[in-house]
Parts: sequence; structure tokens; C-alpha cells
Amino acid sequence: MKLLAIDTSTSSCSVAVLDGDRLLSETVFTAGKTHSVHLMSMISQVLDRCGCRPLDVDVIGVTRGPGTFTGLRIGIGTVKGLGMATRATVIGVSSLKALAFPFAKDRRPVVAMIDARRKEVYWALFQTGKNGLKITSPVTLSAPEDVASALPKDALLVGSGALVYRSLFDTRCPSVRLADSEQHVIRGASVGRLALEGLARHEAVSIDSLVPEYIRKSDAQIQTTGTC
Repeated sequence: MKLLAIDTSTSSCSVAVLDGDRLLSETVFTAGKTHSVHLMSMISQVLDRCGCRPLDVDVIGVTRGPGTFTGLRIGIGTVKGLGMATRATVIGVSSLKALAFPFAKDRRPVVAMIDARRKEVYWALFQTGKNGLKITSPVTLSAPEDVASALPKDALLVGSGALVYRSLFDTRCPSVRLADSEQHVIRGASVGRLALEGLARHEAVSIDSLVPEYIRKSDAQIQTTGTC
């Protein structure tokens, strides 16, 4: 079973191809340019490297949020188009869980954070359980100071939110640790393996049902309702 995994939820972008749970090809782009410029070429490259065509893809996994509004729309819009063209099964994956996934065997609590701009972060707390990584707090949009007050003392922090507010966490939470520098981006391989887990739990959705999970209201919604 060939699985194509895509992440465009933050300033980085990653695409991977898996055969079952075996990674065949992966690429990560961190230059921060608009994902619409390079996403299709990245997909073409990873498929070409493992001798696959789009029609060979059985499942497509994509990060559904939280993350940047534009990035999520690009990724999910691309997957909707590919899903219609290939009739592949589609599965949405939490961006924060994909960030935390490489630490699934770590005994410490893992706090995944994505910079939400406006001096806020999207974040969630994860812990390793019998069936893998489990979320133990709801996905929340908070000021970093509020996150610092809620952190377990031995937590491992990962993601762009942790990097942006590193000095705050170092000062207020000296016992926590940041992940290594190369681990703060979402990898397509992690998205793919989480999509496989979702497939086993029958979490596949119709193309129409695949929608972003923004958490924060868009600027247009805020202007319409007059609330944040």
C-alpha cells in the first residue's frame, strides 16, 4: 500500500512516500516561501524517486491544523485535488501530534507548539501510552506566558512556538528542555505514520469532509463578528 504524506501547516513543507510503514522517499523544505510555489514539484520528486505515479497512491495523509491559514488551505486543497484524481483514501492528521510523533518513545511529557503570531502559540501536551502517543490536554491557543505556567517541570518542548519564545521558557521553566534544532519541523514521514494509525482506526474521511482545523478565527471572521 502506497501512502503519500504532506505537511504545509507551518513555514516548513514536507512530503513523503511510504510503502506500508516503510519510508521510501522524503523531502523537507524550510526556506519559508509560499508552499504553492513548490509543493507540486516536491510531490512529483518524491514519487519519481521511488518509481511511483500518482495513480499508484492508495492513501494520502495531510496535516489539517492548527497552523497558518494559507499553508493549511494549500495542503488540503492539493490533497482534495489529488484525491479526486486518484480516488485515494484521504486522512487528516493533527499538526501538533505530527510535531510530537518523533518523541513517541520518550518517557517525558512532550509539548508541541506552533507559533501563531500575535504573541500566541498553538500547543498541546502529549504523553507516551500503551498504544503510542496520546494527547493529554486539548489543543489550545494561548499566550506563551500562560503555556509556561502550565508546563510539567520535566517537559520536552518542540516546534516553532518553542523556538520563538525560548528565552521565556528558559527563564520561567529552567527544568524543561528544547528539542534539538533539526527537530522543530514537521516531517512527512511522521504525517505518514500517523495517517497509517488513523487508517487502522477507520478515521478516513470523504474529500468533502476534509477541512482545516484553524483554532483561531480568520481576520475576516473577526471583522464580521467584532470578536477575537
